[in-house]
Amino acid sequence: MRLLSIVALLAAGILAGTQLGKIAPLVGWYQQEIGFSLVLTGWFTAMIGIFVALAALPAGWAIERVGTRRSFVIASLVLMVGGVALAFLRSPAAILAARLMEGLGYLVLVITIPALLNSIPAPKWRAPALAVWGGFVPLGYAVGDYLARAADAPSAPGRYLLAAILLFGLFAALATLLLARVPDGSEAPANGTGAFGGFAATMTLPVVIVALAFGLYVILSIGFFTFLPAFVERSASSIALAAGAISLTVPLGNLLAGLLVRGGARNALLLAALGFAATALAAWPTFAVSIQATATMSMVLFAVAGGVIASALFAAIPAVVPPGGSTAVAIGLVCQAGGIGTVIGPPLAAQVIDAYSWTGFALFMVAV
Repeated sequence: MRLLSIVALLAAGILAGTQLGKIAPLVGWYQQEIGFSLVLTGWFTAMIGIFVALAALPAGWAIERVGTRRSFVIASLVLMVGGVALAFLRSPAAILAARLMEGLGYLVLVITIPALLNSIPAPKWRAPALAVWGGFVPLGYAVGDYLARAADAPSAPGRYLLAAILLFGLFAALATLLLARVPDGSEAPANGTGAFGGFAATMTLPVVIVALAFGLYVILSIGFFTFLPAFVERSASSIALAAGAISLTVPLGNLLAGLLVRGGARNALLLAALGFAATALAAWPTFAVSIQATATMSMVLFAVAGGVIASALFAAIPAVVPPGGSTAVAIGLVCQAGGIGTVIGPPLAAQVIDAYSWTGFALFMVAV
């Protein structure tokens, strides 16, 4: 039952990630049929990520007060209502309101799901489960891409959006039913001061370092994947794989980390450090070497290592939360750092490329 609960939670989390990326196949439709400008479409697409950047840490504190299981149910319902409304509404104002509701549900879910994975009394599965969770966004995007093709999203946007949210609802409901039959294995705050005490106790240097590392990883990753298609198109003769094919290798890193962290959460810290070292080694030949095999292999190494970093950092969270601290608050801080990286990463990378070309971008990636 515990393992089934973990699987259902991970599936619900991956499908929550699908809600983050489900707008991308419909950008043209929202412009042509709904009348969104290109700028408004960009904000509409990024709205959920901005929520995380602004409010993940306070949301983690609120979740600690309400309880993770109750928060999961409430957030799932909020995301469902917003997602179903988004599938049927056609008024620009109503669409934005529905996406806003989705953003609220998503914000809480990205904190509650990993906190729940850590609270299920199955210690040997916690680090691997959190490692797989570290890849929920790329996996969610991959599911969304498959759904978009299967449902012919541009021709039937409502059907595609409804399918995406109903799939999430199915696994969220299954996870809720299974969790009701599994005891809560999380420990009460040792200091006995309640949620606020847990918040204060959580803000330790190790937790902050893990959050900072995750923010830097997001800057690396989003800068890499945002401009990879442009670089591949410019250097077509030097790259053997399409940008999309390289992106699909990220889950390999997530799964690899899931296997390697079974020895314990503390081992995940070393694994994350090795992942960062691998990205530093791969960044220069990726963007500054014109030998096809070398550049292509370096790109794949960078992508896989990035998946390892994300998963390893999430798997390490239980090891760095101190006695009396709150896993939900720590995850909120990590998510907020990642959200800030999502917002500043693309413009920062664009500025570096514009000023110093791709060679300068390679050095920037190594430095990060």
